[in-house]
Amino acid sequence: MKETYSYEVFRSQKLLIKEINIKSKFIVRASIISFIGASLVACGASLKEYKKFANAGQEYASALDTLLVASGKYAVDANSEKLLRNRLEDTAKETEQENRQNYNETTKQDQQWLMLIGRMRQHTDLLKRYFIALEDLATSDAPAQAQQVTEDIFTQLNDVSISIQAIPLVSETVGSALSEIPQMILSNKIKGTLRKELNMRKETIYKELAIQEFVLELLTIQLQTNLKTIQMNQEYRLLLKPYTAGEPISNPDEWIKNRQDILTMTLSIEALNNASESAKDFKEAFQLLLEDKFTISRANELLSNINSLLKVAEEIKNN
Repeated sequence: MKETYSYEVFRSQKLLIKEINIKSKFIVRASIISFIGASLVACGASLKEYKKFANAGQEYASALDTLLVASGKYAVDANSEKLLRNRLEDTAKETEQENRQNYNETTKQDQQWLMLIGRMRQHTDLLKRYFIALEDLATSDAPAQAQQVTEDIFTQLNDVSISIQAIPLVSETVGSALSEIPQMILSNKIKGTLRKELNMRKETIYKELAIQEFVLELLTIQLQTNLKTIQMNQEYRLLLKPYTAGEPISNPDEWIKNRQDILTMTLSIEALNNASESAKDFKEAFQLLLEDKFTISRANELLSNINSLLKVAEEIKNN
């Protein structure tokens, strides 16, 4: 009887321990989820709002990178068209040395634009990584390690930013864009290491977003000019010259296809007028997030504008 009693007690204790272990796992898991949610709310926004902002940041970076790649391509193509037309219409019969000098000067211009675009792609990628690092800083159980990652990214971002501002295409006029950096007051919901990080760098990050806005406006204006230059020169070279030549057009179907491609090349060009608005919207959204004023409706509006930019960038890239 004693042995039976001992076995039943032992079996009951074993089942109780198993039940406690199972419940403990659920409690720990729920605690982790609650901690992450609370940390995100501590960033000054609800979980949904923070996710919307993070998603907008990734979409913004993707759209801008696509537009930057297209800008570089069309900058080179526009100057190539101008160089070719100068040679085709060389009525002054310039010397080889003069042609070489013209080519070298044009290539130098291309290299400056490509340098700016390359640095801007780095800048955009580092900003995206910095915002991801801020999220990690808010949710990490090892804040010292997360802080070091944030520090490393910010150092790289600052170095790239300085190099962008030193490029002649930017240095002459960027000062006006950085002259009005607002004082931002952090929401009391932001706590701990994240609060320390944002207190130290919030104005600087806002400045980096202002640089993005400024350079994007510069690039979109240049992209519009380049597309019109390409259109004008290709229309002359591929359409008008064959059409007005004494001989019949050698490949009528190709001529018709070229005419369609060339005349529709600038259909998306007007939409570029609002491209820099996406950078401005994202900059303002960052401020709203810090001040606990970033709403779901504002996030949806931001995503809509960025998606429009991405659509335009893809259309231009695929022309």
